Amino acid sequence: MQFYRAWSAPWLAWFSRDFYVDVAKNWRGTGIGYLFLLLCVTSIPMTFQVGQIIESMANTYLSQVIDKLPPLRIEQGKLKTDVQQPFIITLPGQSDPMVVIDTRSNKASEAELQAPLVLLSDRLLVDNQGDVRSYPFDQIEAYTFDKVQAHAFLDRLIGFVKPIAYLPVLVGEFLYRLMQVLIYAVGGMVFASMLKVRLGYGLLLRLTCMAVTPSILLMTLAGLFGWASAIPGFVLFLIAQGYLFFAVQSVARASRDGDDDSAGHDHIIEV
Repeated sequence: MQFYRAWSAPWLAWFSRDFYVDVAKNWRGTGIGYLFLLLCVTSIPMTFQVGQIIESMANTYLSQVIDKLPPLRIEQGKLKTDVQQPFIITLPGQSDPMVVIDTRSNKASEAELQAPLVLLSDRLLVDNQGDVRSYPFDQIEAYTFDKVQAHAFLDRLIGFVKPIAYLPVLVGEFLYRLMQVLIYAVGGMVFASMLKVRLGYGLLLRLTCMAVTPSILLMTLAGLFGWASAIPGFVLFLIAQGYLFFAVQSVARASRDGDDDSAGHDHIIEV
């Protein structure tokens, strides 16, 4: 019978030997489902941090590009703007053009029009690493666009992208942690050998998913307070290994306490 539930794991994994024994003897499965649910929660504050990075980059780079954007107007499929052309906008600190505007009939050469965004008199060219897409203006009767509208569009785009970042953050974090526990569980066999208890790999994997809980929560809390960079990776590794040893040791002790006649022999717990 399982005495402890999965929702108590984030608390009990910090200190309870009885919890780890219960996980070993009474829980079923590999523990990966629990790990995924834990990361579903801890990925939320990480998503906020990623969102802040996205917003900061947008304000640092795209906003400065937008500030240089002249008023644009399309009349009967033709783009017009009152600036000397070709008009070139670059990213801060870079010399390569980001946006080129050239509505003249004798437009610049192709070499001068090499930029991710090129506005010609009759079309918009978008260059995605050599894949150039053309978007003609011939269906537009009248439209105006200026930096105020561009900033409003950027704000809406950031507001849309920030919550969507949750999915790639969760998937990336889960794949990283999955690889981690699969490797750590192999290392858990070394602890089991040292403590003279034989545990199956599936059981060790389940214990490992619980043992990495403190390091995951510690990293999440550090990120919330902006201290994540202050915790070296090897410290988190040592914490995870320390709790995995604690888990295996707890199971080994419980196994010996439950079978006094088997002193001096290896103990076996089946998955």
